Amino acid sequence: MSRRLVQGYEVVIGFETHAQLSTQSKIFSRAPTAFGAEPNTQACAVDLALPGTLPVMNRGAVERAIRFGLAVGAHVAERSVFARKNYFYPDLPKGYQISQYEIPVVQGGTVQFYLGDELNGAPGTRSPRGRRGQIAARRLRGHERYRPQPRGHTALRNRHRA
Repeated sequence: MSRRLVQGYEVVIGFETHAQLSTQSKIFSRAPTAFGAEPNTQACAVDLALPGTLPVMNRGAVERAIRFGLAVGAHVAERSVFARKNYFYPDLPKGYQISQYEIPVVQGGTVQFYLGDELNGAPGTRSPRGRRGQIAARRLRGHERYRPQPRGHTALRNRHRA
């Protein structure tokens, strides 16, 4: 089968994967990250954007991103940049998300995977493999659910991921 399905164009399929690191606290605050905790029991003053609070980078999160990058043969940047992406979400108390785009912690690399007993993406083969674009550390927004009510709805906000 030809890779070019439409003359002049090549089909490229990409996807974004999120991973929760095994750190004991969030990436930019000291709030815990225990899975399955009750809503809003793992948010601190920094997560809630209270006046006078500033985020501080979690060293363990950067170390884990670097380890992953080395494991997939990626380039680890000597310097990386975090930026604010300003936008409004009801469950984003700060009004911005801290993210990486211009100079992420890790760039490139390859992920090999098995289909049945066969290794795909091994060097020298023509089988598909996942090429990494970048590994960027970032803080996510909170989580919001709506409960229908007889007149409108009620918004339930969980600040665990904020």
